Amino acid sequence: MKVLIVDDDLALGEALKDCLLAQQLTVEVATTGEDAIQLLSTFEYDLILLDWNLPGMNGLTVCRKYRETHGMSHVIFLTSESDISKKEDALDAGGDDYLVKPFETRELLARMRSVMRRSLKIESTVLKVNQLDFRPVERIATANNKQIQLTPKEALLLEFLMRHPDRPYTGQRLFNAIWPSDTDASAETVKVWIGNLRNKLSKIDQKDFIKTVVGSGYVVESDQ
Repeated sequence: MKVLIVDDDLALGEALKDCLLAQQLTVEVATTGEDAIQLLSTFEYDLILLDWNLPGMNGLTVCRKYRETHGMSHVIFLTSESDISKKEDALDAGGDDYLVKPFETRELLARMRSVMRRSLKIESTVLKVNQLDFRPVERIATANNKQIQLTPKEALLLEFLMRHPDRPYTGQRLFNAIWPSDTDASAETVKVWIGNLRNKLSKIDQKDFIKTVVGSGYVVESDQ
């Protein structure tokens, strides 16, 4: 899961980042609403942890602007504002949940899991497309009574494509969805990682599991 933290409290932002990195998540931090909007206009995230009281453009405005552009990532507001009217405003602006500061990280993680379950993005501990079974947590792919262990990046690519079968994705789209914005890599990197992933899949007789559609990108096709 790829998470964007938007908070001008540098200490809290770094503490949250460390906590989420320990959960094997990809995490980025923005300290202003303007920076958050810039990132959201280019990169994709599964979840946004959004502070209300930001300098300049506040979190409520960020959320509204993001939803106006049809942004679909889940948003959890993090704020010291506990008034019920504030909670109503946050949810009406497109927020999915609301957590009052100070909070325990265990509660935040529980709310994150709850929000993601609602989206059905995390449907099962095992993904299955055609003859291939994949367990994202363990990063193990199985087919034909054989199994392979994937690296974290290979696992993210395979999971993304298996959760969106029959839909081709360009290298740039996969790059935006999986890689952090501050990476030195480029969309060309995706081609290398897809090649590595195909080589591993060939060991379980699934070399052609990920297909290339000329002009459209990469796709996992399901039997229909």
